[in-house]
Amino acid sequence: MSNRPILVTGATGKLGRLIVERLLARGQPVRVFTRRPDAAGALFGGAVQIAPGDFGDRRALDAAVQGVGRLLLLSPISARLVTDQIAVADAAVAADVARIVKISGSDWTIEPAGNSISGAAHAAVERYLTELPTETVSLRPNAWMQVSLANTIRLAITNGQVVAANLDAGIGYIDARDIADVAVDQLLADRVRGRTLNLTGPDIVSFRQIAALLASALKRPVATLEKPPQTVPGDGDFEHRAVAQFVRLIASGRAATTTDVVQSLLGRSPRSVADFILEQVATAAIPEYQP
Repeated sequence: MSNRPILVTGATGKLGRLIVERLLARGQPVRVFTRRPDAAGALFGGAVQIAPGDFGDRRALDAAVQGVGRLLLLSPISARLVTDQIAVADAAVAADVARIVKISGSDWTIEPAGNSISGAAHAAVERYLTELPTETVSLRPNAWMQVSLANTIRLAITNGQVVAANLDAGIGYIDARDIADVAVDQLLADRVRGRTLNLTGPDIVSFRQIAALLASALKRPVATLEKPPQTVPGDGDFEHRAVAQFVRLIASGRAATTTDVVQSLLGRSPRSVADFILEQVATAAIPEYQP
């Protein structure tokens, strides 16, 4: 590919910074579009070009995509996700950006339709991208280890308990580092693998199994508790309603899936839940156990 910079949106978040770091390690020129230029400067220093601006500012978007070769499209869960991402895509097409790699929602939030407001938003953007003249691919990561699983681990270390709406519901958790590796692969590859790629970890693990893995890593008992998910009013904010829907879908077993996409693209197995738990426990401040 050319030496035109790769534009990354959402670069200061958990996943965005992993993608930027990997692109820089591959010697790629990177530009980040951000509302937080000071935060981006603190994270990346002079290693990246910083294009300040907001998704709603077309002039800032046009400046950000000028001369860009490829785009990593990532933005937080919000009621503006569709509007924001379509605005970036439109600016990219106008600037003749060759490829858009979108970080989308989990496959089980998107299909079948009607179960998730977040999934519906991502699906709308995916549909829009397929109509563009630019080459596009949407990555659909399953539940992230660094988000929901990391929180489960923190609570278990503090309270000695794993709490879930359904302890036997399985999840094909994926490590954010594997998502980042696939995103970089699809940004730099000669061609994308397909329109949508469903990314999962190597195995399906239930909350009851997570408790057992934690007990082994912590060398102490970890209890389990089933607790009905919190009800969020229909007029609640978008993010909290979306997360409440995630919890219900996971409890119903919708996230219990695995694919071979990471293995086939990267030539290695994705990181496992067992290894992630060991990493998290090794770096945590663990209170003394008193039976």
